[in-house]
Amino acid sequence: MRGKLGILFLHHDVNVIVLNNLQSIREHNPDAVIATISAGEALPKGYSIDSTPEVKARHSVMPKRSSDWIVCSWFLQRNEKCEKWWIVEWDTFCRTSVQDYYMPVWHFPFVASNVRLPYREPKWAWFRNLIGIPTEYLPHLIGAPPFLYLISDEALTAICTELLKKPLDFCFGNGELRFATIAKKCGFTPCAYSPPNDQITWINWGTLAEFKTIFHPVKHYVNK
Repeated sequence: MRGKLGILFLHHDVNVIVLNNLQSIREHNPDAVIATISAGEALPKGYSIDSTPEVKARHSVMPKRSSDWIVCSWFLQRNEKCEKWWIVEWDTFCRTSVQDYYMPVWHFPFVASNVRLPYREPKWAWFRNLIGIPTEYLPHLIGAPPFLYLISDEALTAICTELLKKPLDFCFGNGELRFATIAKKCGFTPCAYSPPNDQITWINWGTLAEFKTIFHPVKHYVNK
C-alpha cells in the first residue's frame, strides 16, 4: 500500500485513552495510512515488537527511553509504503490534520517540535549521559524532544538502517537523542517547528483548549 502520508502510532497498552487519542488522529486524517505498533499489548491488526526479538531485547534495556526501537521494529515488519511519515507516541491528541499543521514545513525531510544542541543547551540531561560514544558521532550530536516527528520515507529508511546496523545502545541514554543524532549523521538534520498556539509541550492539561491543533502529552480521556 502506498500513499502520500502515513501515520505511525506507538503505544504500550490498549486502554480508553490510547483508543481515544488514536481515534482523534484517524478522524482528522481520513486519507492517511495508519499503522500501529506496540511494545506491549497490540491493537487488532497492529504490529508488535514481539515479532522482532533482537529489537525487543534492545528496547527492553531502557523501555521508557527507547521509542526509536519500536520504530525500528515496525520498519523491519512494515507492509506500508508512504512518501511522508508522522511518527507519534500514544499520548498525542489531534484537532487538526497533519498536513494543515505542518503545511509551512511539509517539504523538510525531518521536522521536530524542538531541537537541543550541545553548545546551546549543555544542561539537557541526555547530553550529560553519553558513555563511550564513538568519535564519528560527536559532530552530529543533536536532540529532538518529544518523540513526535514528521519525516520523509527516505530519511526514515536511512535512520532505521543505520540504527539496526550499529545500535549504540550503550552510548545514548534516550531515543530522542539517538534517533536525531543518527538522522543528522545520515544527512537529515531535524529542524524545529513551533506554529502559533503550539501545544506540543511538557504540560499535562486538566482540560484542553479549543485550538485547532495537535496536543501532546495527553494522558487522560478527552471529550471531542
